[in-house]
Amino acid sequence: MKLDEDELWDCIETLNWDFDPNYERISKKLQELDREIAIQIYEFVCEKVGDIQLKFKDDWLGDPGIDVSDDGWSDLTNEVVGRGREFYEKIDVECLQDMADHNDYYENFSYSFQFLYD
Repeated sequence: MKLDEDELWDCIETLNWDFDPNYERISKKLQELDREIAIQIYEFVCEKVGDIQLKFKDDWLGDPGIDVSDDGWSDLTNEVVGRGREFYEKIDVECLQDMADHNDYYENFSYSFQFLYD
């Protein structure tokens, strides 16, 4: 069964990362799903994270830039996707900068999918 974009965002939002950013808890929830569904969600997350990273790359690397390391950039952009569609669609450079400045992000929504590689 192929999920559409709305269904994929619904899946992400039901994980409640924005209320409880615990990738181990989320991983357990994902493992309860059909593996193909979990893969679709993971691929969708990767696509959306990649879109944000590309869109804001110059802002991250610019002068003064968004003050996070390579790992921090991954954490930050995964955080945006983990918080759901509305947050993702409204993200801008000022919000990313504010999140970085206030450490308003967690390590790392994508870790929830590690079980797919075991």
